[in-house]
Amino acid sequence: MGSRTRRSESNDTQTERAMTNQTLAPGRNDLRFKSLGNNLAAHLYIPEGFDENGSCPAIIYSGPFNQVKEQTGAVYGPRLAERGYVTIVFDHIGYGDSEGGIRNNENSFLKIESIRDAISFMGTLPFVDRQRLCGLGVCASGGYMALVATTDKRLRAVASVSGMLGNQASYFGAMDRETVTALIATQNAGRQKAYETGEVEYVDALGLEASRDAPDDTTREGYDYYMTERAGAQTYPNYSHLAPSFMLEAPMLADAMSYAPFLYTPFIGIHGEHATTAPLTTAFHERASEPKELVEISGATHVSLYDIPEDVDRAVEAMDRFFKKHSA
Repeated sequence: MGSRTRRSESNDTQTERAMTNQTLAPGRNDLRFKSLGNNLAAHLYIPEGFDENGSCPAIIYSGPFNQVKEQTGAVYGPRLAERGYVTIVFDHIGYGDSEGGIRNNENSFLKIESIRDAISFMGTLPFVDRQRLCGLGVCASGGYMALVATTDKRLRAVASVSGMLGNQASYFGAMDRETVTALIATQNAGRQKAYETGEVEYVDALGLEASRDAPDDTTREGYDYYMTERAGAQTYPNYSHLAPSFMLEAPMLADAMSYAPFLYTPFIGIHGEHATTAPLTTAFHERASEPKELVEISGATHVSLYDIPEDVDRAVEAMDRFFKKHSA
């Protein structure tokens, strides 16, 4: 076990208030913490054999675009707890059971702030070893977690799974000037309309509805995950595949790839063999500072790493090994 750090009285008070004096136990615990004045709903997964006076390694988890804590986070959280990590999975501002005025807004920079506040909250827990805090970001949050770690050295190591790590390439690099500026114009128009009317228009930002009839499994896998009972609103009523019509303004700017050489925090990039986003993880790994590791999960796709047990288990095994090596 690493050394424990003495907590200040103010932090103890904040922890008691955030956890409303609840008793924690192994397994899933429901609680709330503050971010930018909002109460965020979280699940705290605690290992068996938990000792309130112990000093446990911990993981801050942040999930894919528009997801709520009951989806992919509920797959990874218990598995990480089984390996000894206290793991927090939470609804970002405006998502799920958390507070926030504009709902389901994939604002990268708000999410980055919430990740930082989750780190702070975990640092107040007396049984968490601050010297063994790690971060896990899946899909969109792969980029967010890497950006956080670039300037937040409380994280000793970070992992991305199916990471969207190069948003500049995904938008500006993939479209010519005319196309990308037209896309941006639609986002700006959505913001103007919301400002003038006070009503936010929600759209299918990822085109999930249209992908239902896609001819190949890779293109259709988003629909198969988000629009069916597997992980859709039928199963998780707090989830919506709709997002504000101006949502893309922020993610287009949140480019982790630009900062990869300056990460200076141990990084492991995990991607599926058949994932369409694999090149982003590979490119980020190539540019990232040492120490770093790249892991390909054979037979896996982008979305299979969200919830297919055999694929998730291999990803967890890889990050566990990496975290233990670099956060001891």
